[in-house]
Amino acid sequence: MKYDSKKAMSPVWSGNTVYNETVWPVDLDGGELLIPLLYRAKRILSVTDTSLQNEYAEGADYELCDGKILIKRGGRIDITPRNEFFLDRIQEDSPFKIAAEGGGWLFFGEGDRITKRQIAVTYEHEDEWDGFVPSPARGLTRTRGLIAAKAPVSVAFFGDSITYGCNSSGMKDIMVPPYAPIFPRAVADFIAGTGCETGYINRAVGGMDSRWGAENMTPLFGGDKFDLMVIAFGMNDGAIEGFEENIVKMIEDALIINPDAEFLLVSTTLPHKLAAGFYRQQYIQQGVLERICGRYGGKTALVPMTDVHLSLLRKKRFFDMTGNNVNHPNDFLSAIYAQTILRVLGLI
Repeated sequence: MKYDSKKAMSPVWSGNTVYNETVWPVDLDGGELLIPLLYRAKRILSVTDTSLQNEYAEGADYELCDGKILIKRGGRIDITPRNEFFLDRIQEDSPFKIAAEGGGWLFFGEGDRITKRQIAVTYEHEDEWDGFVPSPARGLTRTRGLIAAKAPVSVAFFGDSITYGCNSSGMKDIMVPPYAPIFPRAVADFIAGTGCETGYINRAVGGMDSRWGAENMTPLFGGDKFDLMVIAFGMNDGAIEGFEENIVKMIEDALIINPDAEFLLVSTTLPHKLAAGFYRQQYIQQGVLERICGRYGGKTALVPMTDVHLSLLRKKRFFDMTGNNVNHPNDFLSAIYAQTILRVLGLI
């Protein structure tokens, strides 16, 4: 089985099939490993590892039970025991020491250390999506007009490690099967697939916050031509102070570079509540971004990833969709970033 970009961009909030929804089989309480999915599955079509190369067998490795997936003990699917998820000592092989809420330490991993412990489930369902659904933007008329006319369009991305691509399997620093593109690349590829010659610029840097972005818009993009800029900071802005001013400065500086540019402001997904010190005021930022969009009218639009993520979290556990167990998406959640941006652009 190979990565299928068309299926990956099929919105999770529509249709009756979910492709490669991820699950991390963690044994937290010693009971049966009956794990919820986004929907009540009617029929499981496939269960593979996240490389999509190794398929598991229904009956021997898993079962469909009451709309959920039951991981069979003794089967071929690896199960992470509780003492490998919650650690009683500092993780020696990690550059970051992640304390767990309530005491001890939380297992952390970059690269594919965590995603290779997860599985990918493709299934059919009959129930309808009852969560948040993003809406197409009313503005961005220039960008949308260029795409509709199949004219050349250049898209620039600016943000933190999530926009850089951590921990997507196709991130240039990882590159493991199935080589799923980072979400900015997936967006650009989709636009190119509509018949547009699509320019792509990504100058995101891991670990950075909106203050750094405000200081570096002009130095990093001063020589570029772009029609649409996607600004996606927030995960590292634990406090809300200065966030609005920083985003506005990025927009103003970008407009000096390209006065006709339009903007997508992406609110962040949320960090793991079990990772001590990471979950702070990120959930407030979306309202700030919405206020900024109101200030700039049709030149800006909100990409409400915070609302999307909150809706997903009402149905799935955080660690089923993470790439590092703290704040990075895996391939499944990264694809939903791209789906949400494309929905706001009115392309899906």
